[in-house]
Amino acid sequence: MYTTYSGQQVRIRPFADSPEFSRYVRSYAISPNEHLGVQWDIAALTDSEWERLASSDDSFAFAIERLDNGEFCGLEYCGIGSWQLTAFPATGIVPAQMSRGFGREAKLLAMCFLFENFAIESLWADTTAVHRRSCAGLEAVGFRPVGRTRLSHYVRGGYVDTVYFQLLRSEWEAMDYRHRVVRS
Repeated sequence: MYTTYSGQQVRIRPFADSPEFSRYVRSYAISPNEHLGVQWDIAALTDSEWERLASSDDSFAFAIERLDNGEFCGLEYCGIGSWQLTAFPATGIVPAQMSRGFGREAKLLAMCFLFENFAIESLWADTTAVHRRSCAGLEAVGFRPVGRTRLSHYVRGGYVDTVYFQLLRSEWEAMDYRHRVVRS
């Protein structure tokens, strides 16, 4: 199984150890996120999350690093579903690194990891309808909107819709970017 995937701008790689995981997750979770705000609950659970990931066969966490300077720019979580041969990639970019294409490329690399290593037929992703960057990023890498749940997510003082996206294996296989990805 390949575990490190590199594109033109970023690479995703497994975290080296618990301290690195905790440091990176906390730095991401406490940065002022335009969409969710500061995520103190995630920052507080890093040690137990590392233990869960270490023994899991269906959940994975990757550091997203810039290729030009090795700087940490986000997290990529991947999970294998027990429903309909599916999985999900979830990308989080620290605010200082946003709007540079790092999240989109990390999502493409995670798609390679999931489709190449697991017998799945589709990927699912969701975000809130008010998180326009996330919706645009998902569509830019090939996901298609497939539904919505009305007023299902509490964000900054109010309820908003959750939007769901899907990408089929056959759609991923037709994409040409995956041939340029470096695997190790």
